[in-house]
Amino acid sequence: MKQKLKAYAASLGITETGVAAYGGSTAFVCLFPYFSGKEEGNLSVYAYSRDYHIVVKEKLGRICDFLISECGAERAEAFADIGPAVDKNLAYHAGLGFYGKNTLMINPRLGSFFFIGYVLTDLVMECDKPLEGGCLSCGRCVRACPGGALDGGFHEERCASALTQKKGELTEDERAIIRRAGCVFGCDVCQLVCPHNAAPPPPMPEFLENRIFDLRRDMLDGLSNREFREKFGDRAFAWRGKAVLMRNLNILKK
Repeated sequence: MKQKLKAYAASLGITETGVAAYGGSTAFVCLFPYFSGKEEGNLSVYAYSRDYHIVVKEKLGRICDFLISECGAERAEAFADIGPAVDKNLAYHAGLGFYGKNTLMINPRLGSFFFIGYVLTDLVMECDKPLEGGCLSCGRCVRACPGGALDGGFHEERCASALTQKKGELTEDERAIIRRAGCVFGCDVCQLVCPHNAAPPPPMPEFLENRIFDLRRDMLDGLSNREFREKFGDRAFAWRGKAVLMRNLNILKK
């Protein structure tokens, strides 16, 4: 049954899949590569295209239907980023990767430029085993991090990606970190310097569509909150709202 399910996922373009136990359920875990090249602009690569939550859940929804209609499952529910389990932990136990010093999950074939989604089901399947091997521990991500967030562990309060999504006014130190990272939303530095990402494979086709690389003040000026949601609501960078993005643009003087 597991191989049948993996073959169906592969037919949807999802080639990296694994099975792990979660509570009293089986988790079918999938990786979704998104790296389409680092372009000139102020958005993180993962925010270039349509919101990954939407894309991943659409794909996983088809897997849910397949589990029920073709595999005999009575229950199948899809989760992307927001769910009952820690997605990186599930991916590790499903044999899909290992932890890097940048705290991200690294897959031997995909590197770290991927999203993780999973389906929880009542269907019993044999679990996969965690991978042997691990991060090269070269320390490049630690040295390159704009906020020094990886020095001696992970310090979210110094992570540029987290700071671009933090509400309210920022301290001058926090603003300086965002300026060094150069992104109005997210940060790619620790992934771009990682040797595991030396040759990432092409992204899923959905992440090559309708891309935006640069967010400018003139794209947001004059928009009401409602108009902002109507224009950018299907983008990952929209979830914190217009005010946070405008603050970040002011910090970057864009």
